[in-house]
Amino acid sequence: MRKSSRRQVLVAGAAVAASGCFPDVGGHWPVLSDACRDADTLPPATDPSPVAEVLRDDAVTVDAASQRATLNAGPIREMLDAALFALVPAGSPWRSLLPDWTPDTRLGIKINVLNEQCPTSLPLVQALVGSLVDGLGASRDQIIVWDRRVDELERAGFTEDAVGAKVMGTIRTVTDSSGPGYGDPTCGVVAGKAPRLSRILTDLTDLTINVPVLKTHDICGVTGALKNIYGLIDNPGDYHQNINTALPQLYRLPPIRRALRFHVLDALIAVTTGGTSSAPDTVPKRVLASADPLALDRRALALAEQLRDEKQLGLKPVDRSVMGWMENAQALGLGSLTYEVKG
Repeated sequence: MRKSSRRQVLVAGAAVAASGCFPDVGGHWPVLSDACRDADTLPPATDPSPVAEVLRDDAVTVDAASQRATLNAGPIREMLDAALFALVPAGSPWRSLLPDWTPDTRLGIKINVLNEQCPTSLPLVQALVGSLVDGLGASRDQIIVWDRRVDELERAGFTEDAVGAKVMGTIRTVTDSSGPGYGDPTCGVVAGKAPRLSRILTDLTDLTINVPVLKTHDICGVTGALKNIYGLIDNPGDYHQNINTALPQLYRLPPIRRALRFHVLDALIAVTTGGTSSAPDTVPKRVLASADPLALDRRALALAEQLRDEKQLGLKPVDRSVMGWMENAQALGLGSLTYEVKG
């Protein structure tokens, strides 16, 4: 074997690292799979993307004495339908939004129940399941409502009887990893770590509808469509300190980006003055929707700041220093930084 210079060894090592072949997780070598190879050209978006926004005062009833909020299923279903038709005024909205759907397509609805005080709203998910069945002709047996853990789903009221579709967690509990689990790190190294994706995303569903909750967040400013993907991977804690670069890189992974086709932001009840685990402090009574995750998040930020201002608490604007992920996402071609509100 011919001798190599130190520089040649370092260059070769960098190439191997870029291909995701260092033993980063579990003591074995991640191998980039065909599903993770990305030859797509995604130029940065320059035009505004449509974002539907529907407000209904009767969607949430707040008891004056206890301040307890009750979600009203009938108006919420009508709000969802109105949002869909605001984006696609003629014909069947779902067939336009999911053009490659067939009766064999397995649909995922990725929710967020991490914050037990402010999870994705059960009536909104019920409305979404019903809308897919009625408007698309989807079978309830082909729909999976899911998040990372079964115990968190059940705590938020998400059972198959309640939802009218399959309900699944990637694992059961923090101490019980039974369930579909996470696959091998076949997408290689992303921002210094090798994430493993939920098998619900990669093996059990074909298209996913992303349903985050409007919350302010100390680490990323505001949660929404992009941040909700941290519930798809086994190591979200590894991607908080470097979130401005890591979040867009994770979202651009083909198994994630190609699966997440539509996004519905639950802003019926929200956190706008606290952090992602805080109790809800605002009742916006809104549902937002878009095929563009970045435009939706941009609108979520503007809405959060509007709601904070309305409280007249003298709160500072959401910290822009932790929101570089938006500009980086736009540079990677993940969506538009501008939006046009519909509805």
